[in-house]
Parts: sequence; structure tokens; C-alpha cells
Amino acid sequence: MTIINKRDRLIESAALLFHHNGLNATSLADIAKHADIPIGNVYYYFKAKEELALAAVAKRKEQFSAAYALLEEHVDDPRQRLIEAVYYFEKVRDEYTKYGCPVGKIIVDADVEKDNVVQMAAQVFAEFVTWAERQFRQLGHGADAKRYATTIMSGVQGAAIMAKATRNPAVISDEINRLVTWIETMPNRKIQLGKVAMKDVSSAA
Repeated sequence: MTIINKRDRLIESAALLFHHNGLNATSLADIAKHADIPIGNVYYYFKAKEELALAAVAKRKEQFSAAYALLEEHVDDPRQRLIEAVYYFEKVRDEYTKYGCPVGKIIVDADVEKDNVVQMAAQVFAEFVTWAERQFRQLGHGADAKRYATTIMSGVQGAAIMAKATRNPAVISDEINRLVTWIETMPNRKIQLGKVAMKDVSSAA
């Protein structure tokens, strides 16, 4: 149990410090100090900072995957699932304004020559796009589903960069409101197609 606790503490400290200070500016010694673990013990769990960065990103990936699963389980309407997912960024807007997106920041900071960390971080974005695409498909927007899903992630990431640059969290809120309005007013084409099909059957009769 102690081993698991120490490892988790290191991952949590790494995720926090990578987000606040950046990947390159954070050392293993910084992480050990924050986690209150002797630096010598860190190497028992992680041989290099890259391994710890991978673990930190994997942890965030797991958290987002769990959130998507909860939405699938507790929210029946795919439109409302998308809205709930977008509203999540309102909850973290002040943090994003101060430090930027934690996943995006790792992508920017990671060494592209050794891009294992970048690839893992990119999977976090890719999984959101895949999940959101599925929601749009359930609303009958199959041909445009992936593009619409990418629009959400691009909008949020762009707003996070602008909010950090201008130190204005309202930039994120404005983008969230725009995205929510867009999703709310988007037609449910599956329902529309169903009505057309029923009308055709009635006409034929």
C-alpha cells in the first residue's frame, strides 16, 4: 500500500508542477520535494523524468475517460452529454487562464525528438474527439461528426491560449457559451429523418 501511495503522490505532484511550471522547468528534485519523498526514492519508481511525464499524462487520460463513461451512463441525450462536456471547461477556466491547458502545455514543452510524451498527450485530445464524434453521430450528423467534434476541442484550446495571453478568463466563458449555443440549436437529424420516413410511408399508403 505504501508503494502505491508514494507512486501516486509522485504522479500527482508531477502533473501539478508540469501544469504550473512547465515540463522543461520542472526537475525530478522539484517533484520529489513537492511529494515529500526523498529524491533517491523517486528512481525506484521512475528512471527518468520522461517516464514520470508519461505516467502523469496517462493519469489525466484515465480521468477524462472515466468522465466520458459517467456521461454515457447518466445522461441519455447525446446533445446534453456534449453540453456537459463543454461546461467542464467553465469549471477550470481560472486555472486555464493562469497556467494554460495542462495537456496542451505538455505538448508544447515536450521534446518532439523524443515524442513519446507528445503522443500520449495527443491521445487525450484524440479520445475526446472520438467520444464527441460519437455523440454527433447519434444526433444524425455522421458526415460532419468528426469535424464538429474537432471544432469543440479547437475552440476550447484556442480560447485557453487567448485567455492566458490576455489574462482574461471571460475569453473561455465566451467561447463556452458560443459552443453551447451552437450545440443547443443543432438539429437532431435522426429525428428529422425518422419523421421524413414516416411521412413517406403515410404518403405511400
